[in-house]
Amino acid sequence: MGTAVACALVGDWWCFCCIVLGIVASGLSCFVIGSGRLQFSHPEPAQGAPRGDGMLILDQDVVLLRGEEGAVNSITRGRFALHFSSEPEYRNIGFCSMLLTIQFLAQLLLIPQAPSSAS
Repeated sequence: MGTAVACALVGDWWCFCCIVLGIVASGLSCFVIGSGRLQFSHPEPAQGAPRGDGMLILDQDVVLLRGEEGAVNSITRGRFALHFSSEPEYRNIGFCSMLLTIQFLAQLLLIPQAPSSAS
């Protein structure tokens, strides 16, 4: 906010507008993403299940897992889901994506076009 005020005081309106647009775009995006509800789910192990030792094989790495079936299940078959109030349309996320894209393009194209105040 201080930089935006300083730009306004010296009359650099291009930079002022881009800074304020960035503040609004980032603030709204953080609010929308932050309003989601994060849910973690995994299958419950069967009663009396043996240890759930196993391996996760990646492209170039191998991860060994040792532990109870419930703990290994949460790693191998656990899922994260982020739920929003605007489901299933996700309008708020689309609006924030569009706003962040506009901010990116404004900074990319408009800031170099700003009149130089060095003279």
